[in-house]
Amino acid sequence: MAKVKSALNDKPVSEIIRISKDRNSKLNDANSKVKVDGNLLTKQSNAVNLLEVKESGVSKAKDNLKLSVEERDAAKSELESIDAAIVNSINSQSQDASILLTTGYPLIEERSAAAPIEQVVNLSSATGDEPGEIDINFDRVKSATGYEFQLSIDNPENWTNAGAAGKTSKHTFNNLIPGKKYWIRVRALRGEDKGAWSNPVTTTAPY
Repeated sequence: MAKVKSALNDKPVSEIIRISKDRNSKLNDANSKVKVDGNLLTKQSNAVNLLEVKESGVSKAKDNLKLSVEERDAAKSELESIDAAIVNSINSQSQDASILLTTGYPLIEERSAAAPIEQVVNLSSATGDEPGEIDINFDRVKSATGYEFQLSIDNPENWTNAGAAGKTSKHTFNNLIPGKKYWIRVRALRGEDKGAWSNPVTTTAPY
């Protein structure tokens, strides 16, 4: 047994208006095979017309709101531009804080220089579980964002870069030459800043 349904829910208002006008037109057609009370059809037509008027009002309000926002933003940009020019004028006339504070403008806060990065301390090394493997441990530097490593074979003079790591205070060197004595040192990193190298430690890579 077939039945019809409204199916207007969740549709855009413009689509509801179009569909309702089409339905009203078909039901008012003299050749319609279904008869609906004329009062209902008149109410439907009036409701559609009212909805169309209100939707038109909403559209105009949206257009007006968009224009108002654009005009507000333009006025804001103009004020900011003028304010920046005033700031430049004030700063060109005085650098005396007591005078500058009388203008109503806040002072620029001077950034204190970042504290130097601490040196890595308590570096220790031990043979690893695999051939050619050396493990190191050290005290973590509080402000460090990473660490850089260097190795030297037999002589703590000719250092070679041996990679870097994140905030971990442990590291394992792999694929070293078994039986070779390695000197190891570490330094802390903080962005582009680098701390002093640690005192070196030495361990012979295991067979």
